[in-house]
Amino acid sequence: MKNNYLTVTALNRYIAFKFETDQSLRNVLIQGEISNFRISKGHLYFSLKDENSEIRAIMFSSAAASLNFIPVDGMMVLIRAQVGVYQKGGTYSLTVSDMKQAGLGESYLNFLRLKEKLQKEGLFDGDKKLPIPEYIERIGVITSDTGDAVNDITSTIFKRWPLTQIYLYPVLVQGTEAPKSIIKAINQANKDGLAEVLIVARGGGSVEDLACFNDENLARTIFASKIPTVSGVGHEADFTICDFVASLRAPTPTGAAVLLTKNQYEIAQIINEKTALLAIHFKKVLEQKFYRYQEIITKYHFRNFPEILDQQDASLNALIAKLESVSPLGKINGHLETVKNFDSRLRVYNLPDKIAAKIQLVDERTANLHYFINQIIHNQEQKFQQFLEKIIILNPLNLMKKGYTLTYQDGVLLTKAADVKTDRNLTVKFHDGEIIAKPVAKNKKNEE
Repeated sequence: MKNNYLTVTALNRYIAFKFETDQSLRNVLIQGEISNFRISKGHLYFSLKDENSEIRAIMFSSAAASLNFIPVDGMMVLIRAQVGVYQKGGTYSLTVSDMKQAGLGESYLNFLRLKEKLQKEGLFDGDKKLPIPEYIERIGVITSDTGDAVNDITSTIFKRWPLTQIYLYPVLVQGTEAPKSIIKAINQANKDGLAEVLIVARGGGSVEDLACFNDENLARTIFASKIPTVSGVGHEADFTICDFVASLRAPTPTGAAVLLTKNQYEIAQIINEKTALLAIHFKKVLEQKFYRYQEIITKYHFRNFPEILDQQDASLNALIAKLESVSPLGKINGHLETVKNFDSRLRVYNLPDKIAAKIQLVDERTANLHYFINQIIHNQEQKFQQFLEKIIILNPLNLMKKGYTLTYQDGVLLTKAADVKTDRNLTVKFHDGEIIAKPVAKNKKNEE
C-alpha cells in the first residue's frame, strides 16, 4: 500500500481551514493577563496568559482606537477574539476585536507590593544612592557571558573609550536560580574591589524572563553594595525593581555602556578646541608682553640701561673697596672679643651663686619677720582679751541682773532721794525692761 505524505504547507493549510470553519473559534471570550505588551504602527502586540499557559495576540489599530485605557504588562483583561493560524510559521494566535479592563494580574500586583515596601524603607531614595564617577576607568559587568548583552556592552565601551578595563562576572539572567547568581556576583565584585561601577544587565525578554530582577534579596544586595550600580535590564519600556534601587537606570545594556563612558572622539574634539583656545590666548599674552617690552625699552632710562648698570657696578666696587679699607669685620671681631672677656669675668664672679645666696638670705629674713609679726599679733590679742573681760565685769547691765535698777525722772538719772519730785512719775529700768512708778513720799535718811 502506497503512503500519501503531506507537505508542511498542505498540513498548515488544512489546520488553518479547520480553524476558520470552526464557529466556536471565530468568536471567543477569554480572560487573561497581558504580558510582553508593545505597540508598533498603532497595532497592539502582546501575549495573554494565566497560571499555566499563554497565547500570542494582536489587536489592529482600527480596533485599538476604540479603547478607553492603555494596556500594560500585568493587566487582567476580558477580550473578544478570533483564533487564527499563521500558515507560514505554523503558529496560531488571537486577533482581538474588543478588550475590557478586568484588573491587575497577580504577578504585577506582587511587583507593586514589593515596590511599595522597598520605597517606604527608603531603598529608592536619591540621597542614599551612590554617586557615579564622571570619568570611569574600571567597569564590572554582571550578565550572562553567552547573551547579546555582554557583546553589546563590551563593544560599545571599546568603541567609545577603549582605555576602560572591563571585569566580567558571568551570571544566570533568567529562572529561579538567577537572583542568587546575581547576588553572589555583586558580593564578589565588592570583595574584589576592582571595579568603580557595576553594570547589572540582560537583553530584552518577556515579563517572566525579567522576573528575576524583581527579587527582594537582590534589591537589598544592590542597595548595600559599596560600589555604585547601573541597571541595564530589558528594553526602554521595561521596568524592574533593580531599576529603582540602582544608582542609575539605563534603558538597555547598550545604554548603560553609553552612560558610563565618554566618547573618545568628542573628548578629542574638546581637547583640540581647548588646545586651540589656549594657543590663541597664549599668543595674545605674548603679543601684549612684547608690546609692553617695546614700550619700556623706548623710554630714556632703558635706552641707556647698559651704561647705567656699568655706572652702578663701578660705584659698588668703590664702596666695597672703601669698606675693606676700614675693615668693619675687624671691628666686629674686636667687639666680639670684648663680649667674650665680659662673659669670662662674669663666670669668675660666679653671679648665679651669689644671686642664689642673696635669695636664700631674703627668704630667711622673711621667715624671721613673719615670726616676729605673729608674736606681736599674739601679744596684742591677749591684751585685747584681758580688756574685754574687764569691760564685761564693769558692764552696768551685768550689775542690773543682780537686782540693781536705774531710776529716771523727766529723762534724768536720779542718784539721790533728795532729787525726787513726788508730783512726777518715775521710770525704773531693769536689765530686761522698765516700769513707770509714782512716788508717794520721801523719807530722809537718819543722820548719824
